[in-house]
Amino acid sequence: MKWILRPKQSEEYCNGVKKFVLNALSNFAVGNEIQCPCKDCSNRFWYSMDDVYDHLVCKGPCSSLVDWVYEISTPKYRKKTDQMETDCDGGFGLGNDFDEMMHNTYKYTSDSVGRKGINEYASKFYRHVEDGKQPLYPGSKKFTRLGFIVKLYQLKCIHGFSESSFSAILELIKEAFPDVNLPPSFNAAKNIIKELGLDYQKIHACPNDCMLYWGENINETKCKVCGVSRWKNVDNEIRDIDSGLPEKKYNVPEKVMRYFPLKPRLQRVFMCKEYAELMTWHEVGRIKDGKLRHPADAEAWKSLDVRYPNFAAENRNVRLGLAADGFNPYRTMGLNHSTWPVVLVNYNLPPWLIMKPENIILSTIIPGPVQPGNEIDIYMQPLIAELKELWDVGIETYDSFSDRTFTLHASLLWTISDFPGYAVLSGYSTKGKLACPNCHYYTSSTYLKHSRKVCYMNHRKFLPPDHKLRFDKRRFNGLVETDLCPPPLSGVEISELLRGYKNNFGRQMKKKKPSDCPWKKRSIFFELPYWTGHLIRHNLDVMHIEKNVCDKILGTLLNISGKSKDHLNARFDLQDMGIRKVLHPVLSADKKHYEISAATFDMTKKEKENFCSVLLNARLPYGCASNISRCVLMSERKVYGYKSHDAHFILQYLLQFSVIKTLDPEVAIPLIRLGSFFRGICGKVIDLEDIPKLQEEIIEILCQCEIIFPPAFFDIMMHLPIHLCKEVELGGPVHLRWMFGIE
Repeated sequence: MKWILRPKQSEEYCNGVKKFVLNALSNFAVGNEIQCPCKDCSNRFWYSMDDVYDHLVCKGPCSSLVDWVYEISTPKYRKKTDQMETDCDGGFGLGNDFDEMMHNTYKYTSDSVGRKGINEYASKFYRHVEDGKQPLYPGSKKFTRLGFIVKLYQLKCIHGFSESSFSAILELIKEAFPDVNLPPSFNAAKNIIKELGLDYQKIHACPNDCMLYWGENINETKCKVCGVSRWKNVDNEIRDIDSGLPEKKYNVPEKVMRYFPLKPRLQRVFMCKEYAELMTWHEVGRIKDGKLRHPADAEAWKSLDVRYPNFAAENRNVRLGLAADGFNPYRTMGLNHSTWPVVLVNYNLPPWLIMKPENIILSTIIPGPVQPGNEIDIYMQPLIAELKELWDVGIETYDSFSDRTFTLHASLLWTISDFPGYAVLSGYSTKGKLACPNCHYYTSSTYLKHSRKVCYMNHRKFLPPDHKLRFDKRRFNGLVETDLCPPPLSGVEISELLRGYKNNFGRQMKKKKPSDCPWKKRSIFFELPYWTGHLIRHNLDVMHIEKNVCDKILGTLLNISGKSKDHLNARFDLQDMGIRKVLHPVLSADKKHYEISAATFDMTKKEKENFCSVLLNARLPYGCASNISRCVLMSERKVYGYKSHDAHFILQYLLQFSVIKTLDPEVAIPLIRLGSFFRGICGKVIDLEDIPKLQEEIIEILCQCEIIFPPAFFDIMMHLPIHLCKEVELGGPVHLRWMFGIE
């Protein structure tokens, strides 16, 4: 009887599933994932081997795929050793994962010698991959030679082995096991790994971030800007034991950045047959029905194709996005350290692969301990130079799918970052009275004297000129709104504004900026010949916007200390503005304190408990969100410690159930509409006809919130949602342009 007809709890069924997963992984995998044929997935979604195994054991295969699943699990489809079966029980080690990855990625390279279109670079790499498949020793099934070397090299990096100790370990292994196939020393092992394109360049930098010792400055010993030495002042002489005379002196650089060349990494993508085919998906595989599923459906992509038809004519040319953010590599909040990686996103791939970790290209590692700030342009010089070369000249690349060599070009579409990172990459200050980069010089801002912050309101100016809310003086600021929606600055206009602007990089340099000028530098991206014509250059990050909006809503509704935007100083600001007199503070009877009346969004203790109980008792499908109930403290009636994805889920799905049972409709309805708005723009498929409706929706929502909440509630993160619809129209789906995949 077929194993697939046996009970799912039986040993025969589990063994059959294991055989299917192993054979599917060797024949149909993309990276380390295969399509899941369970009842719920029906070959629509890609998961790892362990996840597919769990789905099939728990749910069983889809009825229409039963014959296919059974056929794949038969012995005639097995192409791997029996050792793989035993490895399935305990999981793969790094060495096996590496061998598996090399097999899945380059499994069609055995006939590469007979290919007509292959170039020398690709042929050399394929030969190296074939050489790496040699067994570690005669009869070895656990490790290949290359997999073991990579495993050992990773241990060196994790545990801090010195180069001499690495060489000593190799000598010991070769002495104990004479038949083992290993290189004789650390340098030989490192050269083997370098042939895979896993190397990087170390580029020395001025410790004050003034310049790189790169290009024409590679031989300099002192910074040309601040005069600081390139080398550390340390006693590093090695003396001869017999004579005591110095033998050699090593110079230790003050600061070193790591740069991973882009061109060989793009060439590697086309050497895998499956990925070479996927690199044209945006043109040959995309559904072209007018809806937004991919950045290729949006205006920014189409505009680049229209302006540069020669670039668009070759659908293998790569469109990239650049993302940067800082993190603490030491995993402790007590140490103030910020290292900045710069990564590239490949937008030629299908949307379900774009943000996969294995498809994100690491480009630059900017060392800490201080974040680079505006000086990040200094560290991006090698990348920008390579992007300019890829645009103007290109690089000869072998396409393993078509068996042809072609000239590959690449362009940078936009950047992805949080809002402080937006200022670092674009050069536009995201603080102060002109903090909105889309409204620029027409940003509506007011300084609140008592709250000591700038608020951003007047969202009525985004309404149609004849909208009734424009004439509502009583519930707003006492004035009729006559301003119009400001047009965004184009790249050409920004370039003209910054014409002649001289960047003054370096932490020790005195920097003077006019108070009315929001620009802190002329961004290095303007060196790219196509940058000024882009419709969208820097993305507003929806992930961080949702997190900040959720923080303000929960903090204010639950009156959490330090998080609420409704406090005594906020009421004094209302008094100074002369609006909503019922909320103005009143002097108490003892003439020493002030009393404030309850606002429409204030809740009693019982209502707060009901509000928190929704988050505490929510039962969510496995894998869609974390355990949000752990963030609810019922005794104090507050929510704390939730992450960005928790805020995403609370705002879009749970908040509506909390407010509808605790707040008056005049407060609850705008908050429900706000969650619905974020659900609308975060969809994987967006109808272009829905974007104008969503834009009208968010304008009305923010206007209603201005009536409900105090001005202190409206910092810049509450204003930015009004610009998200336009970015969706220009850039495509949000989930391919936010920081979830990057972080």
